[in-house]
Amino acid sequence: MVVVDVLEERRRRRRAGDPRLSAAGREVLARFTTGDLVDEFQASLDAYLEADPILGGHHDDTG
Repeated sequence: MVVVDVLEERRRRRRAGDPRLSAAGREVLARFTTGDLVDEFQASLDAYLEADPILGGHHDDTG
């Protein structure tokens, strides 16, 4: 049986970044996905997809 050191696990998570969002983070995310920033957010995603050949699905596999 493996015993997990609780403090070490907490340190690991803290170094990796806590995936939970704060209330302010949730508010901004909601604005990005359903609120007043949705058009700007979508335009930004589209620009990344166009600029990045792998994300956009238009990379050249022959190389």
